[in-house]
Amino acid sequence: MSRLRLATALLAALALTACSKGDSLTGPTGTGTRETPVPSGPRGGGLPGTSGGGDTTSTNPGDTTSTNPPDTTGAGDPVSNGTWITPDSTVIQPVDPGTYAPAGSGSASTSGSSTALIFKTSGSGLYGAGTCGPNGFWTDPSGNVFGPNNPNCLDYSSDGSAGNNGKGQCVTSSSGQPGLWINPGGQETHPFHDKCLRTGTTTTALALTFPSQAQLFDANDGSGNRAMNFYTSGVVVAQLLYSGASNTTTGAGMLVGSDNASPAHTWTVFFGQPALSYTTGLANGDLIGAMTGAGVEVVACNTAIGCSLVTLQLTLNP
Repeated sequence: MSRLRLATALLAALALTACSKGDSLTGPTGTGTRETPVPSGPRGGGLPGTSGGGDTTSTNPGDTTSTNPPDTTGAGDPVSNGTWITPDSTVIQPVDPGTYAPAGSGSASTSGSSTALIFKTSGSGLYGAGTCGPNGFWTDPSGNVFGPNNPNCLDYSSDGSAGNNGKGQCVTSSSGQPGLWINPGGQETHPFHDKCLRTGTTTTALALTFPSQAQLFDANDGSGNRAMNFYTSGVVVAQLLYSGASNTTTGAGMLVGSDNASPAHTWTVFFGQPALSYTTGLANGDLIGAMTGAGVEVVACNTAIGCSLVTLQLTLNP
């Protein structure tokens, strides 16, 4: 469980530089030396490690009020309160320019409505790691406190009721994990499914935009593999990889954007979240294609405001 120690340097490195050592393509039009090709299969889901997410607007990320526990490790770290527990293998991969060819570029934003999400006030956190308290505060296994509105304490239904889309059924998995969504066809997907998140108010007022430029890549080796990188200042900050052989998509990194409020708030979408990264169960398909089409339902978080279900969509340049 040593990987669960959420040091400020580790989180900052994930958000800003984790990929700089691995990806040879420096931007949407960049070139570089040949790297090892992206693996064609899904990355596995071992015991969770840590990765970044959260709010970057606060000038005082650590909570200092007397009514809430302090953020003991995150003070001064702009993304600490949005940290997600993730599989250890959720990391940005290099994209081999000898195997992958550019297939379009664009930018991401949300479309349609958004739905506020409810946080647990007690019990264990995501993947059974740590504990949850009031206001979405999460205490990691080492005793460090993160919050408010930490996504590890999002609440998932497991009582056999329908998903929050009114379809399927939300149950507990055979391993005891909550939020396993059984789709309308009776197929088990995976635990911690976004369809099983407990929801609050739905609104059309929230609109998010993300300045990072996206670049799509298609493999030229007949595998059907695809990659989508999001670049900020030439560095890959978020990524989706699609395997044609397994029909699965895995994600890593963090996309940072802002809402339409005045002044604007910063929101993050962590690409290693269950909605974007395959671990087990029913194959999640080509999410790159889905994102360039109708969009993909994901969780976006802001430390002060909370987390919401939004539809993330990629608009390609003409």
